Amino acid sequence: MASLGCMVALPDRALFQGEITYAGIPGADGYFGVLPGHELMVSLNREGGVLTLKQGENDTKQFLVMGGATSVLDDKVTVLARFGTAIEDIDEAAVRAEAEECRKVIADLEQKNDPQDQATLVTNQKKLAWCEAQLNQVSGAAA
Repeated sequence: MASLGCMVALPDRALFQGEITYAGIPGADGYFGVLPGHELMVSLNREGGVLTLKQGENDTKQFLVMGGATSVLDDKVTVLARFGTAIEDIDEAAVRAEAEECRKVIADLEQKNDPQDQATLVTNQKKLAWCEAQLNQVSGAAA
């Protein structure tokens, strides 16, 4: 069976690297599938979209990704995301705690209203959005 090389990476680490037979990409304009021989393309990733990778008939891996972009070139799929995790690795309690901490930091910074804190505020807002995407995925999977 024909395959594609695939790498899924975050700014600080790789989430996956290997051969796949299919990728379901959460593009900003909608999901699209990639099979061996796919044309060259580049797409922004959907915020909080599910990336599906098939390595065979019964071997599927799913990742929640947020931000970044995906490229397809010469039977290689490269997914670069701002945030991402294997769906099976989402720890709901830990994510809830992180979200609460982000909310507290955001509330404190908004109350101070110091322009010097703007970068920290934006970083925590992005982290909170990532936490909420993970919690939506977990609650959606349980329903």
